[in-house]
Amino acid sequence: MSEKYNWSELFMTMYDELNTIVKTLAFEGKAKGIIGNVEGRDPKEDRFLEIDKVCEDHIVSHINKSPFSVEVYSEHGHFISNPQKEVSFILSVDPFDGTSLYKSGIPAEWWSVLTIYNPITLKPVCAAAIDFIREEFYYSEDGVLRYCNLRDKKLIDVQLKPKKDLESGLVLATYSMSPNYSLLWSENTDKLLKGLNGLNNPPRIWPNGGSCIYPWMARGLVDVYLMFDEPNSEVNPGLGFVTQENFCIYEITDGKKLLEYSFKPELNDKKIKSFIASTNHKLVEAIIDLL
Repeated sequence: MSEKYNWSELFMTMYDELNTIVKTLAFEGKAKGIIGNVEGRDPKEDRFLEIDKVCEDHIVSHINKSPFSVEVYSEHGHFISNPQKEVSFILSVDPFDGTSLYKSGIPAEWWSVLTIYNPITLKPVCAAAIDFIREEFYYSEDGVLRYCNLRDKKLIDVQLKPKKDLESGLVLATYSMSPNYSLLWSENTDKLLKGLNGLNNPPRIWPNGGSCIYPWMARGLVDVYLMFDEPNSEVNPGLGFVTQENFCIYEITDGKKLLEYSFKPELNDKKIKSFIASTNHKLVEAIIDLL
């Protein structure tokens, strides 16, 4: 059974330490070696690197400091932190989001993202993330997002004001940094792009996605996230950031019907054919109409 716990303090300490570790390894040009493949993923789109292992081990070491047994679903494995005890929480984690950029030596969009779930209801309890490049820590609980710069650690509450239409200066995100995802987008969005380009104030397109997009959505920096063949392992670690009333996350099924997305840990290594998330259902409807 899930219990109340001060996860915020544990995760801030954990990610503050991990920030130093990652920056040191990056400066030294280390932890770029390939350990293996990611289950359910084409090796051309993602690999299991040493930096993933470093981050996962650090996160699990801090989870083990809690008094609970936690069932862990990572991009790189599934295990129970303390098999001798009853599981109190489920952890879905993307230990290091941005491995291809890290391996290429590009200092941009390096993140770690996680959500703690109730093992009975499978609903988010809280979520935490770190933006390594900008050195920002994010924490979400009870529908409230707080974030801070790790230099001063002064948490700021975010009051989100969702955009309401396609002309309101919104940001549409999609991951397009690998050819297979760019190809999928071009095959599915020709009508959408022409429609958006015809607006007086067309959206900006942010070319990144995965688990790191959800803290930015909760902060109001990204308004819509549209993907094709999106891995569940890129969604589940970020779900705890999108629990506010107006947020909506859907699988787009045949006939452009919307099926509400929910955490199903047994599908962690599977993919969603068509996927959309937004801060406002009206934006989802407007995007779907143009697909």
